[in-house]
Amino acid sequence: MNQEKEWNMDSWKKYPILQQPIYQDQHLYQETIQKLRKLPGILSFDEINNFKNEMKKVSKGERFVLQLGDCAEIYNECTEEHWKEKFSFYDSMGQILNAIVIGRTCGQFAKPRTQLHEKDGTLNYRGDLINSLSIDDRDPDPLRLLLGAHYSKKGIDTLHKYEGQQLWVSHECLHLGYESAFVKLHDENQYYLSNTHFPWIGDRTRLYEHAHSNFIKGILNPIGIKFGQTINKNEFINVIKLLNPKNEDGRVFAIIRLGKNKLDKLKDIISWKNDEKLNVSFFLDPMHGNGLEMNGHKIRRIEDIMFEIQYFFNILEQNNEKPAGLHLECTPYDVSECIENEEDINPKMYTTACDPRLNFRQARKIVVFVNTLLKKLKIKQ
Repeated sequence: MNQEKEWNMDSWKKYPILQQPIYQDQHLYQETIQKLRKLPGILSFDEINNFKNEMKKVSKGERFVLQLGDCAEIYNECTEEHWKEKFSFYDSMGQILNAIVIGRTCGQFAKPRTQLHEKDGTLNYRGDLINSLSIDDRDPDPLRLLLGAHYSKKGIDTLHKYEGQQLWVSHECLHLGYESAFVKLHDENQYYLSNTHFPWIGDRTRLYEHAHSNFIKGILNPIGIKFGQTINKNEFINVIKLLNPKNEDGRVFAIIRLGKNKLDKLKDIISWKNDEKLNVSFFLDPMHGNGLEMNGHKIRRIEDIMFEIQYFFNILEQNNEKPAGLHLECTPYDVSECIENEEDINPKMYTTACDPRLNFRQARKIVVFVNTLLKKLKIKQ
């Protein structure tokens, strides 16, 4: 991999940056970051390299990825019991598709937010890495970063003991002070992010002249990058070239989050890819473009999710592209956050820390549906 000579774990600091918390006690924050940097890596270089070899198969159209898990993990659920339940759930969903399974877990602790404050003026919850769900504890606290590191390691240690199929982990690469503390150096100037296999950058932070893209370009890990409605040709081409300058297999994966009524833009994105001969494969995130509100709760409709998945497969087939993966927010628990057939939300079973998740029945229904689409595609080929 061509990692630029001027890149280092702090070179992102010279670029504009979005979605970062502001700490009142800067001394404590810097002290905490230095403590994190002294910690050993959580994942080894070999583990990251093995994952990259698996993702090369996805780039070549040989394997399909199922990426799934919580919108935002909370520290109270960072127990061996919870992780085992989640790993088993992810594993069972992946077996339906014979997929490479990547959990949104063991580090999905930070969330980007459209607004800094809620309607009542309270600071928004930005994930347990930064502040608390409790309204009385919303000031960003640097010490929560140490907890994030602790629970990421605890989760990955639990994963190493898991006896099912190989599972990989992912989270949004958002808090760059925190994330950069986990960069480790392997031989021959190869840097890798040691706290996850598969980091992604979000639609709000993917600008190619900004800090997140210029941080993540320097690490060996395969990278996900989310694209929503605001993407344009110039931005798409530049950020993909920045992240994958040698056009490698297994390097960069576009996670499309357009929504069922705006997925036609994917046709443009495929055209931009082809014009520049870019090596990038397409996942679908059918959750984030289909958000609605019902009685004060954020919801998603199963019908909208399935419609977008079907249309995604149709567009890719029409353009000689293979679907590379599906990205779902879901939980093994019996929650009531996404709805089907005009049913109502049960507020007592609405437990997400942020966005609505599929429960285990809904997730299975969607995965079985995707399996049918993949089988049809295989028959046609």
